[in-house]
Amino acid sequence: MIPAQRTLAAALFIAANAIGEGAQAQIALEIGTGQEFTGKHHVLPANKDTAQWGWLDPTEKPKVVVDSGDTVSIETLRHSMDEIKPGVSIEEIVKLRLANPGGGPHSVTGPIYVNGAEPGDTLEIRIEKIVMKESGFNFNLPGKQFPTVGLLASEFPEGHVQYFKLDTEAMTTEFKPGIILQLKPFPGTIAVGPDPNEPKEKAGPPIHDAKGRTSTLRPWKNGSNMDVNELQVGSTLYFQVFQKGGLIWTGDSHCLQGNGEVNLTALECSYREIEIQPIVRKDLHIDWPRAETPTHWIFMGFDEDLNEAMKIAVREAANFLAEQKMVPMSREEAYSLTSIVGDCRVSQVVDIRKGVHCMIPKSIFTKK
Repeated sequence: MIPAQRTLAAALFIAANAIGEGAQAQIALEIGTGQEFTGKHHVLPANKDTAQWGWLDPTEKPKVVVDSGDTVSIETLRHSMDEIKPGVSIEEIVKLRLANPGGGPHSVTGPIYVNGAEPGDTLEIRIEKIVMKESGFNFNLPGKQFPTVGLLASEFPEGHVQYFKLDTEAMTTEFKPGIILQLKPFPGTIAVGPDPNEPKEKAGPPIHDAKGRTSTLRPWKNGSNMDVNELQVGSTLYFQVFQKGGLIWTGDSHCLQGNGEVNLTALECSYREIEIQPIVRKDLHIDWPRAETPTHWIFMGFDEDLNEAMKIAVREAANFLAEQKMVPMSREEAYSLTSIVGDCRVSQVVDIRKGVHCMIPKSIFTKK
């Protein structure tokens, strides 16, 4: 960890007793004061001592300790502790998958301990910068061996892997001659410490292992394997805090992904750095993860049943609109507005718990 001084622009949110909880997470209600404060910048490299393979362990010693408002540049590794690299065959990928039973394939760097974060708080995490490494991959596991992994697993019995050279200047890669893809990197997995009351699994391998660690396979209220492709540079995430210090991990780095992530993986990659700014929010209390971009508020829901995931995301969006104070409205009006302008998308269908994210455009509000 390499600390350095960095000046950070401060922002003042309208007092908690003046606005509803749903409105407190809004950029529209953020007032710049012109004041500046000094925070530290930290660098967290990824290696066998700072990254874990497929499990979140709240007893893991923090790799860096930061204050609210500090920034951290985090390196990430490819799947299976960087073992999936150009030239590795699908047979070798299968062996790696079987070598970590119950755990996710993801290499997650962390945890990062944020001073002052306590259970019940909200941790705001701003994504400030992403710098990709130069290679990526996509694979689906053999359906004959993994019949429930991937949406059409039974139709692809042999499995397939494809590697890509990433042009980090042009932000493109060639899928094959004649097809060029525009890269849009975002963290597939970003999490705070596990929820001790996470419900027992309804499908798939156990959530917890004998050591009490939580698998990164599923998304939940603490984030983890959310695969929401809107979480690019300039976005902000909000998580309920479950563990003292918040405990932030990230990995499963994506350079491009379609909604659904249907064959199991995105264009998986790794980052030289993803720079985040965690901010402890004592004034905001939420249940499920939410996010915002310059143009939208985003509300998430996860469940093994896609309909239930949809209900959670819609309920979160409607509740937010009913609680915001820019244009007061009833919950019935909020439900109606969600139906009219809400863009609810299937984040992924391959992480056991399926994900839906509902997007509400900020442009509909005339008050800025």
